[in-house]
This record gives sequence, C-alpha cells and structure tokens, in this order.
Amino acid sequence: MIDFQYTGVAADGKPCQGAVRASNAEHARLRLIGQGITPVQIAGVEAAASSDDAPQGRVGTIKRSEVLLFSREMAHLKQANMPLDRALSILKETATSDRLKSFVTLVAEGVRGGKSFYQSLLPFERDLGRQYLVLIRAGESSGSLHVVLKELTLQLEADDKLRNYVVSSMTYPIILLVVAVLSVVLLLAFVVPQFREIFDSMGDALPYPTQVVVGLSDMIRSYWMAIMLGLTVVFFLLSRWGASPSGRMRIDSLLLDLPLIGKIVKNLQFAVYFRTLGNLLQRGVPMVDALRISMDTLSNVALRHDIEPLVGIVKTGKRLSAGFVSRHFNKTSAPQLIRVAEETGQLDSTLIGLADRYEEEGRRTMGRALATLEPLIIIFLGALVAFIIIAILGGVLSINDTI
Repeated sequence: MIDFQYTGVAADGKPCQGAVRASNAEHARLRLIGQGITPVQIAGVEAAASSDDAPQGRVGTIKRSEVLLFSREMAHLKQANMPLDRALSILKETATSDRLKSFVTLVAEGVRGGKSFYQSLLPFERDLGRQYLVLIRAGESSGSLHVVLKELTLQLEADDKLRNYVVSSMTYPIILLVVAVLSVVLLLAFVVPQFREIFDSMGDALPYPTQVVVGLSDMIRSYWMAIMLGLTVVFFLLSRWGASPSGRMRIDSLLLDLPLIGKIVKNLQFAVYFRTLGNLLQRGVPMVDALRISMDTLSNVALRHDIEPLVGIVKTGKRLSAGFVSRHFNKTSAPQLIRVAEETGQLDSTLIGLADRYEEEGRRTMGRALATLEPLIIIFLGALVAFIIIAILGGVLSINDTI
C-alpha cells in the first residue's frame, strides 16, 4: 500500500489536505471522493504493505454475468430492508459458482470488519469498474443503496443486451463469409484438379477464364503451406501493430471513417458514454470525476482522444457544452441539447435521453448495414462459384469444339 498526500476541496467548499492510504493513485482518488473530498493534487510515498486493506484469499476474474447476478440479488435484498451483512450471508449461501462465493465471502468479511460496502468492493475495481464503485459510494452516502443497485442492475442488463445484439447480428454474416471462402477454396483445391489432365492436352488453346482458374488451383495445391504461413505471419504482424498505441489509433480512426460501420461504432460508443455520464451526475459525482470515469467506457482510442479535452475545459470553469466541438458531433443536435440542459438544470436526464437516442440510432444503422451486407456476400459468393463453373465448362466445351 502507498500513503498518498493530497490537497483538495471539502464538501463545504473549504480547502483541505492530509494523507490517505491506497494501492494506487486512482484508488486514493476514489477513497477521497467517498469521503466527500474533491481531490486537486495527489502525491504518493511508498509504505509498508498492510494486510488489513488487501483481500484475503484468491478470487479469479469475475464474469459480467456474475456481477449482474450479484447486483440484482443485492438490490432485491436491500429493497426489503435487509441488513447489509445479512444480505451478503444469504448471497454467499445461494452463490452459483465457487468464484462468486469467494467474492461474496471477501466482501462480507470487509463489511463485518467495519468497512463500508464501497470500501469492501474497492479491491475488485478491475472486475466491477470504476463507475460501479463510484455509484455504490454515492448510494451509501445518500442512503439510497437499494436504488443505486437497481439502477446498476438495469444498466448491466442494458449493456449485456446491447452486446448480445451486436454479437448475434454479426454471427450470420461472419458464418456466411467463412462458408464462402471455404467453398471457393474447396472448388479450387479438389474439383478443378479433376479436370487437369483433360485441360493439359489443350495447352494455351484453353479459354482465358479457364487458364486463370487452373492457375489458381495449381497455386493453392502447390503452395498451400506457404500461403497459410504467409497469412499467419501477416495476421501476427497486424495484431502486433494493432496492439501498439500508434497502430490502435490508426485502426480506430479508419474504423470511424468507414461508411455505415463508422456511424454504428460512434452511435454505440456514445450511447455507453452518455449513459454513464448521466448516471454518475444523477448520483452527485463531481463533473470532472464523472467525465474521467465515463471516458474509460470508450473502447475506441480515436474517439476517446477527441473526448479527452472535455476534462480540461470543465476544469477551467467553462460549460460542458463548449467542449463538444469534435467533428463527430457535426450535424447533430447533441451540443445544443446539452447547452439547454445546463441552463435548465436537467443535464443528467438529458444525457441519459441522448444515450437512448444514440443506442436506437446505432441499432437502426446496424440493421440497415446487415440487411445490405448479407445479400452482397451471397451475390459475391454466387458470382465467384459461377465464374469457376463457367470456366470449367468453357474448357470442356473448347475441347469438344477442337475434337
């Protein structure tokens, strides 16, 4: 653990300073926010490890489905005015997996040891996410933990529904594309060679399409190992380049510029971003911290890079709407709606409404893109297979004409 020296602003607006112990600077910031302090500067000095602040035992990576189950059951139990330690004991008994049972056990031990629910969940930030923890802290501070847990459950369910929609929507086109490639490879590798001896007698007299198909067939049969090795090397190099900061930025930028696909990515990313920001502001999280946490929900690096200046703009005292000047908001009403919401004091509800709008638009655009993509794949596959068959028949007919 590390002792962090901090300066900040207390809940009454007065400056304050002191020390807080945490595993890293971000945990220190969350602890201070949980105490009602808005940190301005945090500096850490390494200290001796403390076993009291670390979870005892080992817990593997907690799945999203387990986090959803935990949140849903906790919301039901807290809504029934169940004491926190009792609710955790019940969840421990009904846990559906050893991993979830270990997680609940460690959280329950923290609560029984005098920690708040938020502090007991803090060691599992990597699995739960900062947004989850900040909302739990806000719910505990306001005495509405059951409401926050219900909202978290609804948000997790919405996120899972969106993720499942994307996966299920892309499954059929991907399968169709794989089948198309395999069909062509099988035709060239096994069907065309059956006519090879017949075509050899014709030599250069074969029609040009037949020569192309026979040449492709020979290349696949003779150099298939080299082709597979080459594709593997290319895939490996592209993945390494894509994992680098510059490569990731380049790929994400190109993705945003693609017709239809770029619009889908932007809409779905903004849906998650605005919903997170709206929920955090609704629970009283300071604007700067809410912007930082919401920015982490953007998986597209290029989009995150465009949104990042918002934190600095708000820090200087300017309005949030002044920062939405990115090209991604051109020809949209989002900046105007946010400006009106700031003037009327309804920023949180407006942001959540924008999230719903972006998600719906993303779904519609994806539906149109898939409705266009599937016939294109089928037409392309049919044309390619037809070309191979016509080339073979053309070769056979040219032999008959010669005879």
